[in-house]
Amino acid sequence: MIGGWTMRMLLLILFLATTASCEHRTEVKIEGRNPPTFVLSGSGRLGGVTVFAPDQERIAHSDPFDKTYALWEIAAEKEGESGGSLVEDLRAITYGVVPSGYKQTKPQTGAAPPLAPGKRYRYWFVTVNAPHAAGWLF
Repeated sequence: MIGGWTMRMLLLILFLATTASCEHRTEVKIEGRNPPTFVLSGSGRLGGVTVFAPDQERIAHSDPFDKTYALWEIAAEKEGESGGSLVEDLRAITYGVVPSGYKQTKPQTGAAPPLAPGKRYRYWFVTVNAPHAAGWLF
């Protein structure tokens, strides 16, 4: 028979093991204006980032994953669950600057187009092992 103290310790260990492995939603805070810096937090791995032109707002409700109006996109060089850096290790990504371990997929060549002040742009952070993050800037 397990004593009261031992049972409490086992339950505490089980609780800590369960909460330590929980996914933490990907959070994005925007700093700076142009180009914006996306400050990240969460427990997943970043698979990719897409920033959409203002025209995407017209189709966002019908198909939020349509990349017709993608201005800038990066993807982890290594795909799958092991691909991409931990969000908490990246900490921040500046629009148009490709972090180590990622490749720019849009535009295929050249720099990301500048963002026009006063326009609304949509961003989408795709993460593995945690919920994604999306929102609007400007």
